[in-house]
Amino acid sequence: MAGQDTAYTIVPITEATREAFHQVDQAAFFFDETQETDEALESLDLSRCFAATPTGAAPFAGVYGSYDMTITIPAPGGGLQPVPMAGLTWVGVHPDERRRGVMSQMVRHHFHEVRRQGAALSGLHASEPAIYGRFGYGVASLDAYLGLSRGDTLRAPALDAAAAEVRTRVVALAGEGVAERVHGMHVELSGALMGAVARTERQARAMSRDFLPARRGSEPTQVLLAERDGEEVGYALFRRSSRWEEGRPQGALSSREMMAADSGALLALTRRLLDFDLTTSVTLKGRSLDDPVLWWAGGPRGASVKIYDGTWLRLVEVGAALAQRGYATPVDVVIAVDDPFCPWNEGRWRLRCDGPGKAATCERTEDTAGVRLPVQVLGSAYCGLRTIAAQQAEGTVAEVLPGSVAALSAAMATPRQPAASIPF
Repeated sequence: MAGQDTAYTIVPITEATREAFHQVDQAAFFFDETQETDEALESLDLSRCFAATPTGAAPFAGVYGSYDMTITIPAPGGGLQPVPMAGLTWVGVHPDERRRGVMSQMVRHHFHEVRRQGAALSGLHASEPAIYGRFGYGVASLDAYLGLSRGDTLRAPALDAAAAEVRTRVVALAGEGVAERVHGMHVELSGALMGAVARTERQARAMSRDFLPARRGSEPTQVLLAERDGEEVGYALFRRSSRWEEGRPQGALSSREMMAADSGALLALTRRLLDFDLTTSVTLKGRSLDDPVLWWAGGPRGASVKIYDGTWLRLVEVGAALAQRGYATPVDVVIAVDDPFCPWNEGRWRLRCDGPGKAATCERTEDTAGVRLPVQVLGSAYCGLRTIAAQQAEGTVAEVLPGSVAALSAAMATPRQPAASIPF
């Protein structure tokens, strides 16, 4: 009966049960199968997909998968480094099985899988923001959509010369060898961008396929390549959709991803996206709030801005996650972590680091806590989106020993906000 937890078995997905997996996801999200499924299904590694079942076999009560991804964080030796992150995805519960504990059992299984794989972090994009906080996830990045118009001026006089050195050209993503080159740039550039999530090769291959129904009236995905001195230094993925009103072109261009090795290349890419014939509106997705593009356009009133939550991050292994990170200032703080969903994290952890360029340790301790917080707080602070001090002001962090919040907050701060995440 609804409202009562049921015992489910979590079973791996095989080719034989692939369709049963898909049926549950379709029932949970009720999307148009002709437009949404092919690319997503091809991106999944079935060895990382599971289902909850009361009988040990299909039909399934719920399903989930994960991607073997990385997220970029401060490195102990300075700079940035990509570290493993399990990208939780395709989480769905059949409508007839809701409120019986299916989701909780699947997420708990996922955390055990993450530990078994030797990773410390899990990330996701939330279909509904109220769901995943209770499992210990915190919002770790924001996703800004910038609305611009063809011909808008981007003012960056200090970068005009550098942008003029960049040549841009358009190629189809499905072209020979294009997806592989774009993926190589994506991985390299993600490793140099705070909070950036890098997709897998399997995801990149699926993304490069031209699934006609998924276009919804748009052209196939195009790539705007940026080159300087014969070297590729950035790219933008975009599509245009044609529309005419009273004999006048009203086409729209939407870029879902743009990355560049430096600000000059980014400026050249953006200016070109704002100068395609037969278009009037341009939407740039996947930008951050301190993105140069926003401020080149004159700020929020120069480019209409819509803000969404991006990556939700979960420290599955608190000690390992905090120890693999670099810190901006010296820190020696005992953190009392509340984490009833992952009891192995519950308790007090002593975080020590002598400052930038030094390795950190985070070990269990019986010493008096300086700070008490739920594990979600660490997820939101991990890549620098929300400081510990800001979350104390919200009422989610309790300071036990004076000065502890300020010390931890300063140590976890980052010079720039995390990048918006790619969809996964």
